[in-house]
Amino acid sequence: MRILQGFLIFMGGLAVLAIIALVFGYVLALLTPDIRANMRPVALSSEAVDSLNKKISDTKKITEAAYEAKISQDVQMVITEEEINSTIVMTLAEGTVPAKEMLVNFNDGYMMMYTSWSFPAIPIRTGFIGTLDAENGKPVFVIHDFYLGKLPVPDDVDIGVQSWINILFQLNAPMEELGFELKEITLTEGQLKLAGVTKTGK
Repeated sequence: MRILQGFLIFMGGLAVLAIIALVFGYVLALLTPDIRANMRPVALSSEAVDSLNKKISDTKKITEAAYEAKISQDVQMVITEEEINSTIVMTLAEGTVPAKEMLVNFNDGYMMMYTSWSFPAIPIRTGFIGTLDAENGKPVFVIHDFYLGKLPVPDDVDIGVQSWINILFQLNAPMEELGFELKEITLTEGQLKLAGVTKTGK
């Protein structure tokens, strides 16, 4: 599932930057960021994982049919907090990502994420607040605040994190799996909505 892979690669990029920053504040980086206390818990279930997989499968069927028919068609997909968090927890249980906890909140106009990493000897904790925009048919992440434990992070680090995340987005190209050109991303309480137009066959 390239969408989830892109999400996890994005988180891996944050981890790399966090490790580098540890040189400047090891102890503070091990503490829980203040952002965690402001995030709401999310119910988890296997049904939510199945729901997200079905949404992705159904969307791909629509975009593939439109491509073969050479027609342009509006398409949208709504991802809930329950779906993304349940899928993340399932992936963490497989041990493919060096993290023991991830939590994502979708709010009106912005998203929040907290991660507790399980690197040997450096159990760092990171968090961020940011937005997602659509640009040239693909998602673009705009970071507003990045947290490394309780370590103060300069604004230029925020910019660096943002650039790194968007490079990873471009390399992984998660929208290619869904097969439509992204036109709009809307963040509301508990939901992420992707809207776009199908690609047409030549």
